[in-house]
Amino acid sequence: MSNRPKNFLQIFISVLVLASIIMGTTATTIAAHSLPKSKFQANQVRNKNATTGQIEIEATVFDFPISNDDIANLYDKPSIYLEKGDSLTFVVEIENPGDYTLSFDIAAPESFINVPEGQLMVDGKFLLPDMRRIVFPLFYQNTANIFPKDRYGNDALIRQERLIRWSNMVLRDLNHSQKYPLQLELNQGEHEFTFKLNKETLYLGSIYLSEFSETPNYIRYLEINPADDPSGVFIEMEAEFPTYKNDTSIRPINDRSLGVTPYDTYNLLLNTIGGESWQTSGSTLYYEFSVPEDGYYLITLRELQNIKNNFTVFRRILINDQVLFDEFHEVPFGYSTDWENKTLGQQEPYKIYLKKGKNTLGLQANNSPYHSAIEKIKKVLVDINTLSLEIKKLTGNQVDIYKEWEITEYIPDIKEQLIAIADDLQVDMDILMEINQSGGSEEILTYQLAIDNIRKLAQDPDEIPSQMNRFSEGSGSAAQLLGNILPSLQNQPLALDKIYIHSPDQMPEEIEIPFTESFREGLKRFIDSFRPNKYQTIGADEDEIEVWVNRPRQYVDLIQSLVDENFTKKTGIQVKLSIMPDESKLVLANAADIAPDVALGVSTNVPYELAIRNTLYDLRSFHDFDSFISIYSPGAFLHYIINDSVYAIPETQDFWVTYYREDILNSLEIPVPHTWSEVIEILPELQRYGLNFNSPLSSGSGTKGYLVTAPYLFNHGAELYSNDGFSTGLDSEEAIAAIKFMAESFTIYGMPLTTSSFYDSFRYGSLPIGVSNFETYIKLLTAAPEINGLWAIDLYPATVLEDGRELRYATGSAQACIMFSGTDQPDEAWEFMKWWMSTETQVDFQQQLIMNYGITYLWNSANVEAFQYLPISEEHKAVILEQWEWLQEPVKLPGSYMQEREISNVWNKIVFDGVNTRVAIDNSIVIINREITRKMEEFGFMQDGKKVMEFKIPTIESVKRWMENGN
Repeated sequence: MSNRPKNFLQIFISVLVLASIIMGTTATTIAAHSLPKSKFQANQVRNKNATTGQIEIEATVFDFPISNDDIANLYDKPSIYLEKGDSLTFVVEIENPGDYTLSFDIAAPESFINVPEGQLMVDGKFLLPDMRRIVFPLFYQNTANIFPKDRYGNDALIRQERLIRWSNMVLRDLNHSQKYPLQLELNQGEHEFTFKLNKETLYLGSIYLSEFSETPNYIRYLEINPADDPSGVFIEMEAEFPTYKNDTSIRPINDRSLGVTPYDTYNLLLNTIGGESWQTSGSTLYYEFSVPEDGYYLITLRELQNIKNNFTVFRRILINDQVLFDEFHEVPFGYSTDWENKTLGQQEPYKIYLKKGKNTLGLQANNSPYHSAIEKIKKVLVDINTLSLEIKKLTGNQVDIYKEWEITEYIPDIKEQLIAIADDLQVDMDILMEINQSGGSEEILTYQLAIDNIRKLAQDPDEIPSQMNRFSEGSGSAAQLLGNILPSLQNQPLALDKIYIHSPDQMPEEIEIPFTESFREGLKRFIDSFRPNKYQTIGADEDEIEVWVNRPRQYVDLIQSLVDENFTKKTGIQVKLSIMPDESKLVLANAADIAPDVALGVSTNVPYELAIRNTLYDLRSFHDFDSFISIYSPGAFLHYIINDSVYAIPETQDFWVTYYREDILNSLEIPVPHTWSEVIEILPELQRYGLNFNSPLSSGSGTKGYLVTAPYLFNHGAELYSNDGFSTGLDSEEAIAAIKFMAESFTIYGMPLTTSSFYDSFRYGSLPIGVSNFETYIKLLTAAPEINGLWAIDLYPATVLEDGRELRYATGSAQACIMFSGTDQPDEAWEFMKWWMSTETQVDFQQQLIMNYGITYLWNSANVEAFQYLPISEEHKAVILEQWEWLQEPVKLPGSYMQEREISNVWNKIVFDGVNTRVAIDNSIVIINREITRKMEEFGFMQDGKKVMEFKIPTIESVKRWMENGN
């Protein structure tokens, strides 16, 4: 865009201002700045509403082409299409200084789960922290209006799909924890707004800047909207069928209460919605309905809140996307053990003015009454961690109870700080008590205990070093007590059975269940409980493939629906899925001739034990195997290979990466280490403050499996076994160096010997950095809101060899898919396995899993292509995918379990008993070789101590060659 002469710009603006004065209206101007290529220039602002104080900036003013596609045509004004990285800038002249709210008319394109995100700067800065990350909503709807039945007569979830709709999104805090939208304090004069889209794509219509005003109360609302009461209107809706929703995790659930409809004695019906799946603030269910005439109507919800004892949860009520009056921002729902009808307004029901025809009711989870307590806890946790670090700097983390400290000499105001913290918490404690007047909730009791701890410490601050377990460390410390309360205050669970829209003369009746009916139904259900679990029945029809799945029912139901909808329709192959009775009895099932054709979700150590006993089918015998496996990490196959035959394919895949707390490391000016040498360098500084680095060996039980020990050997250049596989490789100098470093990490460098929960230690800051896996990632993503945005991940630390090479191999095995050798339909079974692990199916499955059950059900597919579609941070995804390039599983061979066990024993002997490294290894080598020889003879590779059959050691290079040949 070319620059305009400055004098022409001045003349142009003067003409606009003069014209506005002549016409008797107030025009708002946009200055025509010369902008970088990545920004776009607006030339004018339209539609200043003098009554509401709202300024509308239409999409025509931005230097983008006006959209004219199907989605754009759903909107009755001009709109533009933004892609990731696009930004636009406009300048608004504010005449009345004060607080303003901002809203966008937006629609999100077809992206299924990943939400668009943007940022907004005013005058070159973020006025509020939540303006750094603006998340735009997606909407979802059912693809059918009745629940499908599974093959056993129970309800199954309806497939979800994206609903493309335009909505006006008001700029709110990221966590939807505040009662009102964000308020931008703007002075009189010009202000430059710069909006940038950081993720996905977005249709943008008008942007609105409005003078902030609180919502009128109910009495004022009635004065503004006078109307008559209709009569005889009674609309009943089953709550489990919302018209649409903005959160995929809200799902229908089964409730066996007799008063809930529909009801069935023997089959599980999805007859309610919500509960724990509808607890995140901002999560909204929408219901469309029509009324026959204008007038005042009442709303009654048949609801149940029995999850949080003696605790009140809240909902924000939206009518046609608007909060009509102030009381609708925070409608309370108390604890109850039974379903009950709640008419909004209760004793004096709220009358809601509705116009004839279609209207929309929105029910939004809302924790804004607890916002002050939530924010106070977050601040106090930061204060406690900061003060804790200050104390540790003074004491060097010495916890000798007989040593006296004079903390007040170095932190003179520490007592005042503690008292101030306790007093601040007490203010919000009183608010909680006012909301939950019974006072018996777990949240309130825990909150009070945290306050008591802090007040106790304030009495004698010099005792804090010996009482850190009361302050910041341990399960009973003030920090951990407050950290545990935080998600509890944020979560607002509520279940719904029915929704009634009715005139004041048509109140819904409470449902009373006679004792005789309750007793009869209970007896019928008790008798039915003795029947075998239908989902674990063994056997299939002759024309069916039988597949056992080692996962819960919700996974089996979803896979079965995908099979019926896609696989069977395309191939004609019938498949019956069952929940695996007992993974440990797969060998016995094969011996009894009742093994399935295929098994999914099998633990990673199982395939080899079955294959070496000729129980599994060689998947590499299929002509297209080599081309099919290109979707995997080559190193994931190594422990499924016996002499170039492959007996399993990976289904899910773990990862081991470095987790680190950015806030803590930055405050201590400690860099993120990329090699083990760098880890050793930062340890003294960490330990000076009572912190440490979590080694993979620190987690888990006393027995250290290959999962955590093998990477040390790989990265020192060691081989686990001799070239022919008939003896151990632990006698090499590389293996000795690896095991020596494993031990010295603890004996010399002081890494923690055991970590009961790295997630907890990381969350509360005592282990601000360490290596962990996918399980930790899920927990941090979903259950640690107080450190959201304060942590990141990096690659597994590399070992630098003498020749300069950096090796960072790590394991990643999780679950696998296998085919049994006894199958009489191998080709059909192989077609099923290929379909199941195909990119298309895996992406569909992981999206439906998240759509139905929420982000806690992240599916870590071993299909690398499918994993790239997972809705997690792109930065995190890039780290995980790069680490998977270093994935290497330990090779299995007859007797290898003994080597896995002995490596753990060697480590224990060195670390705990002080045995010399080489002596401990030499003793174990004898045991390992003896067991390998014994097992090699058992499985026919040796006879009388002599090799009679070759055993090929599989390598990553050999798998890569297969992949290359397949392509």
